[in-house]
Amino acid sequence: MPTYEYRCNACGHELEAFQKITENALRECPVCGKPELERLISGGNFMLKGQGWYKDGYNPDPKKPARTENQRADRLQKAVDEDKKKPEKKVEAA
Repeated sequence: MPTYEYRCNACGHELEAFQKITENALRECPVCGKPELERLISGGNFMLKGQGWYKDGYNPDPKKPARTENQRADRLQKAVDEDKKKPEKKVEAA
């Protein structure tokens, strides 16, 4: 069951609520009683654990250090440059 975060626009109170996805969002603040609750968007804490999962997705050998941020940026730039070199495909109208 997901955890949703809420903040009251009237008094500023913040709370978390465990709700089913199908449930309607809460509206009434439990502190001030006004219907000013707003559901906040926040990042989840999804984590893969176990053999075969790596936090950066690139390290198949645990003895070998993970790629640095510069190495990732260089690899991305290389891919972008190679993509720019490819000829454009023309799409003909039917």
